[in-house]
Amino acid sequence: MKDKFLTPIYYGNEAIPMISFMVNVAWGNEHLINLLDLLKMKNISLTFFLEGRWVEQNRKLATMIKDYNHEIGNHAYSHEDMRNLSAEDIHLEISKTNKIINEVLEVIPKYFTPPYGYFDTRVIEAAAQMNMATILWSLDTIDWKIENPNEIINNIVPNIQNGSIILMHPTESSLKALPYIIDKALENNYKIVSINEMLKF
Repeated sequence: MKDKFLTPIYYGNEAIPMISFMVNVAWGNEHLINLLDLLKMKNISLTFFLEGRWVEQNRKLATMIKDYNHEIGNHAYSHEDMRNLSAEDIHLEISKTNKIINEVLEVIPKYFTPPYGYFDTRVIEAAAQMNMATILWSLDTIDWKIENPNEIINNIVPNIQNGSIILMHPTESSLKALPYIIDKALENNYKIVSINEMLKF
């Protein structure tokens, strides 16, 4: 187990003008292709954290995410609050997701994010035992309940800084807000990168 994996990561290097969006996917299929097309048009590769159960049920969409040159992360198998699980079940939630992602996409994820952002020491350690860093976020679109894209823009844009990791999902509100957020970030000389490029390990 690597010690560097035992602390959750909320942001990248605060001295470098890079930011990243993490896209958690367990639902939102109806907006996913439009999101991928937008990111392709902007020539941006992000990190998509995929729920294992979702990958099993949506193999073509999962493959499309990879084929659009996005990094693949692990978002556990069944979107449980992992603090309520046994150590054995925590390990299974992560390992089962790695297995299905590897089977479908031929990728072994380097990064894990827990459902709802809920975790305890056992969750971090389980990911670390599989040589995975646990990723959280410094800014949250809250797009699962905010329907007005302007509200998302106003919550995110003024607060972007070096190393920001911005949480989003494939929702209509984020899809509408994202072009403006991306353009403002680029105007302010931020480079938008994957989690791996931001962290470099």
